[in-house]
Parts: sequence; structure tokens; C-alpha cells
Amino acid sequence: MNIQPILIRRELWEHRSLWIVPLVVAALVIIAAMFPRAAVQIDDVDLTAAQNHVALFAVFHSALTIPQFILLAVVLPLYLLDCLYAERKDRSILFWKSLPVSDAQTVLSKLIVALAVVPLGVYVLTLVTDIAASGILAVRFRNSEFLRNLLRWDTGVWLHTQGFILTALVVVMLWYAPIAAYLLMVSAWAKRNVTLWATIPPLLALVVERIAFHTNYVGEILGYRLNGIWGSLGIEHELTGKPDLVGQKVSAAMGHISPLSALQNIDLWLGLVVTVALVWLTIRIRRHQTES
Repeated sequence: MNIQPILIRRELWEHRSLWIVPLVVAALVIIAAMFPRAAVQIDDVDLTAAQNHVALFAVFHSALTIPQFILLAVVLPLYLLDCLYAERKDRSILFWKSLPVSDAQTVLSKLIVALAVVPLGVYVLTLVTDIAASGILAVRFRNSEFLRNLLRWDTGVWLHTQGFILTALVVVMLWYAPIAAYLLMVSAWAKRNVTLWATIPPLLALVVERIAFHTNYVGEILGYRLNGIWGSLGIEHELTGKPDLVGQKVSAAMGHISPLSALQNIDLWLGLVVTVALVWLTIRIRRHQTES
């Protein structure tokens, strides 16, 4: 019997917010598309130009995925902090330890759910939401020349955009893997107030370093790990300027964004090494604990 798929299904059974929240957000996006408050009219943007249409078409369909990915950034940390702590709190760990399932398999299943299963599931959901919402908007705004041109379907651009988003999503999850492993370790170790124990060590390190050495290296490291991926991806703010140059500005910005270039960043791979160490420590902690 293949154990990992069963353990992954267990996580989705026990932590239903992992799939309920994305479904609710997807439904809200589709409902919002059904009842738009007003049509957008931007007469200064010439969408008959191929460059303008391709760039704005890609940005439009990328924007439809933002709500679900923002909620994902909230749901996953909460899940990681709760998953190992909850099984000790409700003493279900006693049942799972009585089964032929190792601690390593359990911990890895939770990390796989957070870094692969849920993000990829949400990505697939965004594809359905994107098609449904854009189709509804195309019907609703059929009398708006600008939006009718903007929503003019281009399969090649859409596939390229979705492939771009998928690649960026994989790279982002790899970058945040050490943070996920840290939250998982805290969930396995903390007796209570898991969120508090997850935030106290870095904050304490910041305060002690500032008082003792008058430096901010810890803050810079934390800030870089939390936000450094966006610089590695090449995201730049180049969208200011005259309306008639929006298409050129968007094209220029997208030209600087390269998800695969982030794989050349040594810090991403060092983060994965830290992830392995933290996962090993989490397995050791769980092996010697039964309940909170």
C-alpha cells in the first residue's frame, strides 16, 4: 500500500481550509465578474497594436490569479503551524503512531502538502476561475470597445502566461521552503501558543543584536528571505508613464521577469539545504513526543 497518498489525503481531510478557502475565493471572483459595478473606458490605450494587446492581455489574466495566491500565503503558514501541534493537542498522534507509518513519512507528507499539493491545486483552480471570469466579463462588457479588445482571446498568449505563472510558483515555493520547514519544526516542538513561539525567536534575535552590537544583520537576512525572491525573479516597477505607453511599459517589465533566472541564485539552494536540516530536526522532535 502506498502510504504517502493516504497521508496526503489525511491532511486534506483534517485541514479542510486548505481547499475550502481557495474554492470560496474562486467563487467570489466569478460572482464579482457577474456583477461588475462599472465598465472601464481607457480611450488613450490603442489595443489594435499587437504589442499593447499581448502585454495587457497577459497582465489581465495574471491579475485574475492574484486573490487566490494571496489567500494561499495566509492559509499555508497557519496550516504549517497547526498540523503537528494539533495532533498532539487532540492526542490523535497516539493513533497514528500505532500504525506502520514512520515519523519521517508523516512530516514529509505535511511538507509536500504545503509546498506542492496545495499550491499546484490552487494553480489548477485559477485556470478554471480565469476562463470562467474572463468569459463572463467578455459577455458583460461586449459593448465596451476597450474591454472587448482587451478580452479578445489569444490561446498562445494565454498558454504562455499560465506557463510563466506555473514556473514562477514553483520557484517561489522552493524559495520559501526553509520558512515552511521552520514553521513545521515549531509546530512539532511548541507545547502551546505556537504562533507566539514562531515569532519570538526572530524578534528576540533582532532586539538582542540591535542592543548588543548596534547592527541589523538578522533583520537583513530575514527581510531578504521574505522578499528577496522578487528581486531574483526580476520584477521591477516600470509601469509608470503616459497611458499611450502602457503596452510598451508592460512589455518592458515582463521582459525583465525570468522565473528560471532565480535558479541561478545560490541563496535558493542554500535555503533548500537549511530546509533539509530543519525537516530532519522536526522528525527527531516528533519521534520523542506523543502529546502536548
